[in-house]
Amino acid sequence: MFQLEEVFIMLNINSLLKSYDMKLRFSNITLLYIITFLAALYFYLPIITLYYLERGLNFLEINSLEAIIIGTSALAEIPTGIIADKFGRKLSIIIALFLQLIGEVIYIFADNYMLFALVAVIAGISWAFLSGCFDAMMYDSLKKEGREKEMQKVSGLNGSFKLSAGIIGSFVGGLIARDLKLNSFIFLIIITSISVGLAFLVSFFLKEPSSEYKHTEQSPAKIFRDGINLLKTDKSLQRIVLLSIFATPFAGYLLTFYQPYFVQANVSGIWFGIALSIASLLGVLASRYAYLIERIMGVAKGTLLATLMPGIFYILMAIVFHPWVSIIVFVIARGSMNLQKPLFADYTNRHIESNNRATVLSMIGMFSGIYVALMGLIIGIVADYALHYAFIFMGSIVIIGALLLRIKERHVNLHHEAV
Repeated sequence: MFQLEEVFIMLNINSLLKSYDMKLRFSNITLLYIITFLAALYFYLPIITLYYLERGLNFLEINSLEAIIIGTSALAEIPTGIIADKFGRKLSIIIALFLQLIGEVIYIFADNYMLFALVAVIAGISWAFLSGCFDAMMYDSLKKEGREKEMQKVSGLNGSFKLSAGIIGSFVGGLIARDLKLNSFIFLIIITSISVGLAFLVSFFLKEPSSEYKHTEQSPAKIFRDGINLLKTDKSLQRIVLLSIFATPFAGYLLTFYQPYFVQANVSGIWFGIALSIASLLGVLASRYAYLIERIMGVAKGTLLATLMPGIFYILMAIVFHPWVSIIVFVIARGSMNLQKPLFADYTNRHIESNNRATVLSMIGMFSGIYVALMGLIIGIVADYALHYAFIFMGSIVIIGALLLRIKERHVNLHHEAV
């Protein structure tokens, strides 16, 4: 009898665990966190620039790869955004992760600029599919639960998962590739591909919040026109978008330059991965608690701080080349860049209706992508001349954008109630 009672107790516990597991499994927000973590678990980031340099690429060519990714993404933003609004966010996320996986597999065998460029094109299309629809899926999933006011917190926490992946990936990758050998590089790419593959599989368990936005009777042309009209007429949204574009912290280019920067500063090779991990940890905290900036400082001062900090630390990187101080400056520069996204994700979504949310966010992503891609080529040319000039150039652009395009409380207030 005692054994039978134990069986009933175990069955009851298992039933409770199963019920809790089903809640997790069917929570879009939870699944998006998992996907973000797995898709961002890049183990080869601490050595990627040194790897490119070993393959014979210069800074202009390396930055051009980033520009190709961003430029391709910009060109594909609007059609992929329309696909997301017309056929669903879930499908777009699945396609994005599939393309990301294909790109990583090709990257394993890439040994020249043309193959790297092909991977960059695939990555750009993948980014475009994911760009607007990921935040749109997140916001509409929250809205369906009556929790849309939590967008800053949820977006920040999602950024924390992404950066947590960066911490683990950078630390492990830095240790594995400390010998700076080609076989170590390739091994890191392989295990990164496995992680992306897992994210791809998880994406099939997402649930489409279709009742919130999907209007199959609307043509893609109408969705596009509505998006253009919103951007043309909503002056506050225009201001927010312009600030988010022209105060962009150039995070991808910092990732390119910090490794040769450390070489110039005589930083020990073991710190390449550790410093990136620490920077990612700081980024986790910055992303997770970015919403507190607005609560403590208000919209105007909070966004000014979030946009201004990366520019200031770029300037410091141009003049500081002491090993330990260089590590500290890089860590703060990289970490502070994660204050912006949760704030802008919330402010932009407040002004966009659900039925064309992914399209409008993709349009914004397109404008931003074109700007960053073109700037990347200029920054690459400057860096080939002198690395510290590239830091001065990036820092100056960020600071000017942050000061000239400041937003205030009235810019984030809704002009209409989103559907």
